[in-house]
Amino acid sequence: MPIDDLVGPQAFSPWWAITGVLVIALLAAWLVVVLVLTRHRPVAPTGKEPEVTFSPGTDPFRDLRALYLGQVDEASRAFHAQEIDVRELHLRLSGIVRGFAGRRRGIDTTVMTLTDIEGLTGAGNLANLIAYYYQPAFSEATTVTGVESVEGARTVISTW
Repeated sequence: MPIDDLVGPQAFSPWWAITGVLVIALLAAWLVVVLVLTRHRPVAPTGKEPEVTFSPGTDPFRDLRALYLGQVDEASRAFHAQEIDVRELHLRLSGIVRGFAGRRRGIDTTVMTLTDIEGLTGAGNLANLIAYYYQPAFSEATTVTGVESVEGARTVISTW
């Protein structure tokens, strides 16, 4: 066969076309699955926390405050009974005040950084308290007794 002869196009197997269509279909299915599994869904009540009803009167958050002050009291009781250490106390108190702030503001504050919380309008005392909790919660040793931390949580929940 001389080098200057023209050669016609080669026929390809139909399996290449089938494989191409299957790859595109699998990619589309994978994309749909990823989008469905990672979309933002509202958090449904888990049943762990009772529904809070707003009471008529001057403070619409009275029942919410009572619920979270009860959680602070339980954490304080567990600490004084030496069921938890000072580190666990501060982790619990941080979760409690973040939970209160989230329910009060209607946003999920449990996943917010300290900088995010500082950016919330009117959350200065909350941000200061959470910043105070960082040292005893995350250091090896601390001089914090826990009493002022419990009082700080009660103050933020009662006044904010």
